[in-house]
Amino acid sequence: MLEDKTIERPNLKSFQENLIQRLGPDEGRALDVLGTDFFHLVDQLSTGIHEKHEKDAPLLDLSESEFTWELQVFANQFLRECAQTPRQLALFCLGLRKKLEDKEFSQEFWKILDVAYQHHFYVADSKKHYLV
Repeated sequence: MLEDKTIERPNLKSFQENLIQRLGPDEGRALDVLGTDFFHLVDQLSTGIHEKHEKDAPLLDLSESEFTWELQVFANQFLRECAQTPRQLALFCLGLRKKLEDKEFSQEFWKILDVAYQHHFYVADSKKHYLV
């Protein structure tokens, strides 16, 4: 698996760093069993969603840091739902990370992820309009 614990936006904590901060060092590091591909994908997906929907935080009544965390949690849940079982998560993430290198697959995947984002963060008060 590829080792990559950084994300592209400066001064932004990775999902794993956020988990360690929230859960404590022992519990947070115990999640290493999910694999570097899982954590890389959570960071990659949440960063990509943030870039596309950066103006949604105020609509969701979230601060920038809360919005970033919520996107990481959403990406985490999305990946876990994609894998058929918890045991297959690491293998699924390895395959997905490689498959996302294919431009056509990547475009279709991001469309699916965007629809899932819209459904997950849908705000009823937005007069039935999707977020930005």
